Amino acid sequence: MQFEDRDDREPRNERPKEASRNLPMAVLLVLIGIICALLYIGWKFMSDDTSASEDLTAAPADSVANAIRMQPEEESSEPTTTISADLPPIEVPKIGKKKEDIASAENKPIETKPTEKTKEEKPKEVPKVIIPTGGETYTHTVGEGETFFGIANRYNIKKETMKAMNPGIDESGIKVGITKLKIRIKAVHTVGPGDIIRVISTKYGVSQTLIMQANKKTKNISQRGEKLIIPYAEKQ
Repeated sequence: MQFEDRDDREPRNERPKEASRNLPMAVLLVLIGIICALLYIGWKFMSDDTSASEDLTAAPADSVANAIRMQPEEESSEPTTTISADLPPIEVPKIGKKKEDIASAENKPIETKPTEKTKEEKPKEVPKVIIPTGGETYTHTVGEGETFFGIANRYNIKKETMKAMNPGIDESGIKVGITKLKIRIKAVHTVGPGDIIRVISTKYGVSQTLIMQANKKTKNISQRGEKLIIPYAEKQ
C-alpha cells in the first residue's frame, strides 16, 4: 500500500478570516457621538427654561399690573329678555304714584262680551185631568192578578183619570177582593131577545173588541138578561 504525498492531498477548508476590527470601533464612536449630542440638547433646553423663569420673577410689579389692565373687560352677563309682540303691554307704576291709583287699576273689572240671557225655566205644568161627564160610574172590585194599570186599560180609560176618580187609593197598594175602584163607563146594557154583541156595538157606536174586553169575553156570545159594560169608544 502506497502512501500519497501530502502535497498531492486536496486542500482542506480554510478557517474564515476574522472580520475587521475597525468596524466595531466605528460603530462605538457613532454611538458616543449620539449620546453627546443628546446630552448637549438636554442641557441647552434646561438652561433656556431657567432663564425664562428668572425673567418672569425679575419683571417689575408695575408691568404685571399694566398687562392686567390692558386685558379687555368681560362683557356683562346680564340676561336679555325679549317680549313677544302678541302679549299685552304691562303697565309698570311710576315712582310716586298713589297707592289708590294702583289699587283702582288692579280692581278694574274685566270687560266681557255680553252673552245671551238664559231662558228662565218655567215650572212644568201638570196637565189637568178632566173626568168625562155623562155616562155612568161603575164600581169595580179588584180581582186575582189585576193591576191598577190593567184595570184602567180594560175599561179603556186613562190611568190618570182613574187616579183622579180614586184619590185616596195607592195604585201599588190595591188588594184582591177588598179594594174597590170607581170607573167611568158609557153605559150598562141588559141583553134582550135578539141582542148580540154585533148589534149592541152598532147601537152604542163602540167596537166589539172593546165591549168583549170590558166584559172579559173570549167569544162573541151573550145571554138574555146579562148585563154588559159598555166602555167609551175613545180612551178618556
